[in-house]
Amino acid sequence: MTEACVSVFYRLQHRRCQLHDVLFMSPLDGQDEAGTVYYSFTSGACPTGYIHNRLLNVCYQLHLDKILYAYGLADCSSRGEHFLVIDSPEKQSHFVKQVTASSDTNTTSYFIDGSDAATEGQWVYHDSRPVTYFAWAPGHPKNATADRDYLVASKRDNAFRWQDREMSETKFYICEKDV
Repeated sequence: MTEACVSVFYRLQHRRCQLHDVLFMSPLDGQDEAGTVYYSFTSGACPTGYIHNRLLNVCYQLHLDKILYAYGLADCSSRGEHFLVIDSPEKQSHFVKQVTASSDTNTTSYFIDGSDAATEGQWVYHDSRPVTYFAWAPGHPKNATADRDYLVASKRDNAFRWQDREMSETKFYICEKDV
């Protein structure tokens, strides 16, 4: 079993399995085909409904409710979670591949972990570790106002590049469970 595999389609007609490294979130994804069954894999480290990439050791859940930063963070915190930490090109690539794989999740913007609210220009994660990997959109960070202190992954040409945004904006969000 490959560690990158999180879902599989079984096609009865061809008696074959097609492995995938993304979790399809909507029945509208792909083409309906008689005799095809879809399965997703879970592990004990990651609850049902979460996406688990074992290679990157990350477990997270996409939330498709557009809400304020503080409410999204409070929702994550209520389960002992935090916004998704994207700390490498591999994790950024996985995130982009996952959200663009499904029609339900291929939206415009997600709050992710990272803020420079404490000290302008010094980006840190929820646990005070410095952010060392950035996937900035062209022209960002803008730092146009003192309030642009929170990271948002925004869809630009399916790349989901980062922007510094205000806490008062409403976005979708992603909660990460430490595994």
